[in-house]
Amino acid sequence: MLLAGTQTASAHMTTSTPQTQTTQVTTATTGSTTNTSYTHTSGQAANTVNTATTSNASGAVAKALSVAKSGVPYVYGGSSLSGFDCSGLVQYAFGLSARTTYQQTTLGTHHYDVANAPAGAILFWGSESAPYHDGISLGNGQYVAAQNENDGIGVFSQTYWAPSYYITLN
Repeated sequence: MLLAGTQTASAHMTTSTPQTQTTQVTTATTGSTTNTSYTHTSGQAANTVNTATTSNASGAVAKALSVAKSGVPYVYGGSSLSGFDCSGLVQYAFGLSARTTYQQTTLGTHHYDVANAPAGAILFWGSESAPYHDGISLGNGQYVAAQNENDGIGVFSQTYWAPSYYITLN
């Protein structure tokens, strides 16, 4: 679903009117549980979400949020701390061998209740045969992604750009 004023490039979302994005991230790990709190501000609306998850998914969420907080830039085709694109960030956060969005979409069963995607799920935009963007769900309609050159790497809301489906990794 695209909203008025929104365009898509070959593999990434581009907005015609850049919005101010501010993200504050706090992560604490105890045993096998990672507790992550963040506040995301876009324009004048602010959302605060707390998640507590276990498994590799929580580690991937923490890793992706750390990258978003560190100021690593969006780089088309990037897959290192010098810069990431969307699938490069997902690959890095989960430690996957699958590099592209298309390869990553084959790693699990597709689920379509995207508003209920759990923290650590991989969200996809586009059709099943031609996904063009992915990101990591934070739960509660929020996700972290290497969005595009204008918006960079950060925390975003599904309210503005809803994914098509998601998968969870075992």
